Amino acid sequence: MGAALAIFPPAALVVLVGTSAAGVRSAVADLRLAGEENPAVVEMLSDVPARVAKLEDLEDEGPGADVWWSIAGLEAGPGPWWT
Repeated sequence: MGAALAIFPPAALVVLVGTSAAGVRSAVADLRLAGEENPAVVEMLSDVPARVAKLEDLEDEGPGADVWWSIAGLEAGPGPWWT
């Protein structure tokens, strides 16, 4: 099990259904706000990367594609979930 964690570190992944590109930005803003209101979430997000992707993108391109948006910063654009 330890070797698997070295290859794929823990991550919080959120899949959005029926969401537009603007909806992704809105969902990320909501998740950030919820996180700021809960110290335990703030602590978790400092240690565990959190990503958001649209279900349609996952179906079209696969979960390993650059379809995951970081909750910490949308400016970087989409990337793989493990970065």
